[in-house]
Amino acid sequence: MKSCVTFLRACLFLMLGWAAAAAYAEPLLLGATTRSADAWPAVRMLVDPTGELGVRDVLARRGEFVGPRGPHANLGPRTDAVWLRLALRTDPAAPRQWILSVDYASIDRVDVYRAAAPDAAPVAIGRTLPFSEHPIPSAVHALPLELEPGATHELLLRVQTRSSMLLPISLSTPEAFHAREASRQLLQGLMAGAMLCLLLYSLTQWTVVRDSLFFTYALVTGGTGLFFFAYSGLGPQHLWGDNAWLSVNLAPMAVLVAIVGGCWFVERVLEVRQLQPRLGRALHVVGVLAGLAALVFAAGLIDYRVAQRTATMLGPLPMLLAIPAAWKRARAGERVGVYMLFGWGAYSLATLTMAALLRGWIGVTPLTEHAFQLGAMFEMVMWMRVLAVRLEDLRASAQRAHLERDALRSLAQTDALTGLPNRRGLFEALERALPLSTPQRLTAVYLLDLDGFKPVNDRLGHEAGDEVLVGVARRLQTLLRASDVVARLGGDEFVVLASGLGTDADAQAIGRKLLDGFDEPFTAAGQSFRVGLTIGYALAPLDGRDASSLLKRADAAMYAGKQAGRHCLRRGPTGLMLVTS
Repeated sequence: MKSCVTFLRACLFLMLGWAAAAAYAEPLLLGATTRSADAWPAVRMLVDPTGELGVRDVLARRGEFVGPRGPHANLGPRTDAVWLRLALRTDPAAPRQWILSVDYASIDRVDVYRAAAPDAAPVAIGRTLPFSEHPIPSAVHALPLELEPGATHELLLRVQTRSSMLLPISLSTPEAFHAREASRQLLQGLMAGAMLCLLLYSLTQWTVVRDSLFFTYALVTGGTGLFFFAYSGLGPQHLWGDNAWLSVNLAPMAVLVAIVGGCWFVERVLEVRQLQPRLGRALHVVGVLAGLAALVFAAGLIDYRVAQRTATMLGPLPMLLAIPAAWKRARAGERVGVYMLFGWGAYSLATLTMAALLRGWIGVTPLTEHAFQLGAMFEMVMWMRVLAVRLEDLRASAQRAHLERDALRSLAQTDALTGLPNRRGLFEALERALPLSTPQRLTAVYLLDLDGFKPVNDRLGHEAGDEVLVGVARRLQTLLRASDVVARLGGDEFVVLASGLGTDADAQAIGRKLLDGFDEPFTAAGQSFRVGLTIGYALAPLDGRDASSLLKRADAAMYAGKQAGRHCLRRGPTGLMLVTS
């Protein structure tokens, strides 16, 4: 019996020793060469469920402090206040000036006390304070400490926040703190700059292309970028300053806006409704719910925690609802589906990491803190590739429409039998050429009528006649310059347009060449026969400046040539025969 009592006493003393060890951990040693030290291993905590404990109450309950359970520097989501006790010991050669920092910008408020001066007013840090009241103007929450070298010090921190209680606490020399802050600013600046570039690009394309897809992408990048600003602490430092409402509430608001844009973007780019109408409608509903949540949160009808839970619940839904459509398009070889799946793969890992961090399941490290930013940035880049594909499709569609328009225009301006310009094509060529005509740079308009074509057509049939007309078109093209235009008005009438002539003699030379070129017979339906020309022509600007008057003069000259014996060249309006057969 005596031995049992002795054993129980030993166990009790051992348990009390463990409790004492937990309550009074080894102080954090700040040595002469220490530049920065993680304070979490030396932290002990006391939960204050009612939030009514004062500093003297806490000092009286030192023995109730225990070591934090769970992941490193992560107490998870909590509604109660938590007191942290941090014991420090400075080396005699250690610096006097230190900076205590909580490297998580979304903490609402931390009141810092010195146990040696319990009646002194605490130093407050946190996002609910106006930025101008921060002890150190930085993105994270920090305050300067003067610690006597070669002494022990005890700090008490009262923490309360509506966000998850992430507490990466460190003590650093001012030089080390500002160097770390500069690196953090560089990283966040690069992230912010990239997001700003994506936002400006999408807005510019939206205004130029007038495609709402780019506006939805702008909503996503804008919302995500604002979340980064609020989450990292850059917002109050560089944008909205002392506006505590934005510092506290902008993060869930921005996420809700990004969800709205994400739903519309995903539905449009993957055309979910065409593949799976129900999922398309579900995406629309999620977007509407996110938009309504953002509006009622902005109006103050729901609090921060409800908005945060809503954003957390709705956030993954656009991806989950659209994965089947993306998979189908990727399997069909469409690049859009492949890019979306790659982006969502990285985003899923980042989101799971972020969710685990905020739920208190994993420790706070630089990687876990910035995983969501990196994953979201990768997703944005993949979505940018999707927009690039969209632009390629728009360009290809515009090019196809242009080609189709040109083809239709060509058909409307081309003679179906000979492939030459028809009356419409001729007048368009005249509209281009006549304004450039001068007395020193003449334009000749020749009207040609075939001599002896009607008997061939009547005797051998229309097919043979068509064969002759095609042969006439080819021969005219071989007799003329590449810059000259040959057109068919209809029947056996052709028009030749020759520009850049110096004198009437040049126009006559072309006419004679055409007459001589028709001395050689044509072959059709296995028979050979001769077809001649009667040509009337007019010169611009000497005989007229518009197409109609020039053609009338050329027609009158050609008719006069027919009356005078055919196979001749005449210029209107004089009716003078210049060359005869």
